[in-house]
Amino acid sequence: MLSVLIPVKDWNPCALVESLAAQLIQSKQSFEIIVSDDSVESESLPLSQSIGQLPGVRYFCRQQPLGRSANRNFLADQAIYPFLLFIDGDAGIADQKFIRNYFDHLSPGTVLCGGTLYHPDPPDNPDYLLRWKYGRSREQIDAAKRQMNPWKSFSTFNFLIPAEVFLTIRFNETISGYGHEDTFFGIQLNQSDVKIIHLNNGLIHLGLESSINYLEKVRQSVLNLIQLQQRNLLPPKYWRDINLLRTLNLLKKLRITWLISAWFNYRRKSMEKRLCGTHPSLLLLDLYKLGSISHID
Repeated sequence: MLSVLIPVKDWNPCALVESLAAQLIQSKQSFEIIVSDDSVESESLPLSQSIGQLPGVRYFCRQQPLGRSANRNFLADQAIYPFLLFIDGDAGIADQKFIRNYFDHLSPGTVLCGGTLYHPDPPDNPDYLLRWKYGRSREQIDAAKRQMNPWKSFSTFNFLIPAEVFLTIRFNETISGYGHEDTFFGIQLNQSDVKIIHLNNGLIHLGLESSINYLEKVRQSVLNLIQLQQRNLLPPKYWRDINLLRTLNLLKKLRITWLISAWFNYRRKSMEKRLCGTHPSLLLLDLYKLGSISHID
């Protein structure tokens, strides 16, 4: 009945797979777990390969990475069951009824989004504070609030989709690097009139990036957003629901984009220093994103 698809990048998914397998066996439903490791010479490779010995588990590893979107499409192509549950490899189980909660809401033609959770206590290492703070404030959102704008709140971290729906949409493999593949996929679901239901069935995001690495991902995601717009992959009617694009378009109307870009060029280093410090500000992060997109556009 269910194919659990786990894309992995520089992370050991053993604990996740073992916990999922235990819940699936207990459900007495037919299942498979497929792991596709997109890491290069991962140190966890020998340990990760051992999960392929578990009943119902298949493990793939390659020397040449496919990329985020292509790896997910590859996983879907390997699946044999009518429902696909995508889970990022750096997730952690928060509820021993996680699988049952999804089974209780299965419906043909409907996408289920479980949500993302973060540990309530900040990380001991301040290098990871920015990513944790952003996750707790902007990504850990109750299902009722996410349901107010279902496509906008779509996330690839933890979602279930009927195989027949996925195979008509798939992830766009021309979106390279990090960022906004979930935005585009959510828009495709909306354009196809696919029903999206948000659940409070979250997984814990364990793979926090350091603040320096996270800011690099922020810049990549901003670049991806601009490229999606320039390639006409984001219809204008969706721009108002994407905060960064809505603000950028306002700046263009006011003809002050150049001013924001010049300010960002002058203040960037000091902003990065503060964001990587022990008291990162999400307001400052928003300004950093705005400066980045103004600088690129």
